[in-house]
Amino acid sequence: MNCDVSVIMPAYNSSDTLERALDSIYGQSLPPREIIVVDDGSDDWEKSRRIAASYPEAIALRFIHTHKNQGVSSARNMGISLAQCRYLAFLDSDDAWYRNKLAIQYGLMTTGNLDFSMHQYRDDMNCLRCDDEDVDSHDRSLCLSSLTSWTPLLRNDNTSCVMVLKQKMVSYDTSLRRGEDFTLYMELLSRRGCRAAYIKRVLAGAFKRTLGASGLSGDVKAMHCGRMDALKKLLDRNKIGLAQYSFGIGTETLKYPLRVLRISLRRAAASREGSR
Repeated sequence: MNCDVSVIMPAYNSSDTLERALDSIYGQSLPPREIIVVDDGSDDWEKSRRIAASYPEAIALRFIHTHKNQGVSSARNMGISLAQCRYLAFLDSDDAWYRNKLAIQYGLMTTGNLDFSMHQYRDDMNCLRCDDEDVDSHDRSLCLSSLTSWTPLLRNDNTSCVMVLKQKMVSYDTSLRRGEDFTLYMELLSRRGCRAAYIKRVLAGAFKRTLGASGLSGDVKAMHCGRMDALKKLLDRNKIGLAQYSFGIGTETLKYPLRVLRISLRRAAASREGSR
């Protein structure tokens, strides 16, 4: 049995991590109906295509290659336009899902008649130990919290944690190279009558030791500027009010130097360990 979910996965020079991401989808206790991998003009797209083609037909998998790199927002928008299922879930090609992610989130979306949901995310899945809490256990009842247009102002959530009713989906802003996911969350949640919930449980994660370890996440200053630009755009489009804008600018201004300090301390600690 497959759930009525289309998984959208943008990929850019990610053949080294694509198999791990796809394995986490095929390993779901409740698999999706389809997967759409959109390769965004990668140099290694042929290798990624062969990896995608090696998977069984139990899940319909489409691999789309674009000849020109246009950014993650364009890749996700293309996947959304091709999706045929009732719900959309997103997974970045360097992330992975826990085994019961779709069973839990899809179950919540359908039974709760939700438009949008998110869950917790682990930055470094390499740090899991054998005695860690079994995050995949069905025995624990779900702990939920409210999800409003104020929520993203307080947290930096990850797109690999998102599920949306396709009928309610909006397009990613292709003019933003950073902060495009935050903008999307704010637009969805600011709609009148949006039914949403936050699952207080880790169901996805990455394999990075610290924020800033690699890729776009490494440029903390650019992430900060992207959030600031996104807030200004949301205000100009009347998606948020002045109170939310001021609150968002204030919290981001406070959090930015703390992120820089945290990363500096972790890098210094790693450097000391390496010199021993």
